[in-house]
Amino acid sequence: MKILITGIAGFAAKHFLHYLNEQEPRSEVMGIYNETYPEFENENFESLKISLSKINLSDKNKIAAVIEEFNPAYILHLAGRSSVANSWKFPADSVMDNTSFFLNITETVRLLKLECRILSVGSTEEYGNANAGLPLKETECPDPASPYGVARVLQQKLVKIYAESYGVDIVHTRSFNHIGPYQKSEYVISSFAKQIVQQAKQGSLRIELLTGDVNVTRDFSDVRDVVRAYYLLLYKGVKGETYNVCSGKGYLIKDMIELFSTIIGEHIFHSTDEKNFRPSENKVIIGSYEKLMNATGWKPKFSIQESLRDIIKYWEEHL
Repeated sequence: MKILITGIAGFAAKHFLHYLNEQEPRSEVMGIYNETYPEFENENFESLKISLSKINLSDKNKIAAVIEEFNPAYILHLAGRSSVANSWKFPADSVMDNTSFFLNITETVRLLKLECRILSVGSTEEYGNANAGLPLKETECPDPASPYGVARVLQQKLVKIYAESYGVDIVHTRSFNHIGPYQKSEYVISSFAKQIVQQAKQGSLRIELLTGDVNVTRDFSDVRDVVRAYYLLLYKGVKGETYNVCSGKGYLIKDMIELFSTIIGEHIFHSTDEKNFRPSENKVIIGSYEKLMNATGWKPKFSIQESLRDIIKYWEEHL
């Protein structure tokens, strides 16, 4: 496989590279990054040929030059402003940057007339406050309830236009919440695990988490399952189509805290901080992966318990 990956130093990209390292040794990878992560630099993907280029994705000329020179068969577009919470603080940046990053890549492929499959990674936030029954299917009309969700809906609409009107070979995902080792602590489950491990290492008499709204239900997938779905969609996804990447199961946030309690063998207390509440939030999000399964044969493999244990282990090793 000859693939260009944006956001190469990020959470999902790291796990994708591990999977590619196993599945297709000797693959050529061009990685685009804007932030440096020491953990990535120290990682060993011994079976892959990886080149790196530090570029701001808003610089369309530099992006075009790299894509033209590397001439990838596949592009996995993972980079972007992916924090929903931060999109409420910086709404204009979230919408403009996520859209321009996507367009700079897609326009380059169109103008150069490259025979290249692009995987555009979107989000469950595209559904917003969905009114249909659960689980959510791709046919549900998007109704984004955050600036980040608006950006991803715009991205998905552009995917349809580029595929149908310009013939660009592009597939889109609606990726639901995914969790696992190496995820930043600004995300809820990784934040919980980091707080738990920090307090345990400090010898705290009781572990107490500071949380946002714990009475929301989310569909969590292990990132290792997610990147396997991306790999399969690069080969088997239908041009112009959108696919949910999800577990098909819903978990209350407060129940996730109870699962952490079981894993560490100690009761975990929690208190809410209204600063962590969002202006608008869907209370229940659960997706259907039926379309993805029918197209690729994909099903989730990792249990939620495995995911949480591995996240705890990660923070134990990195704090």
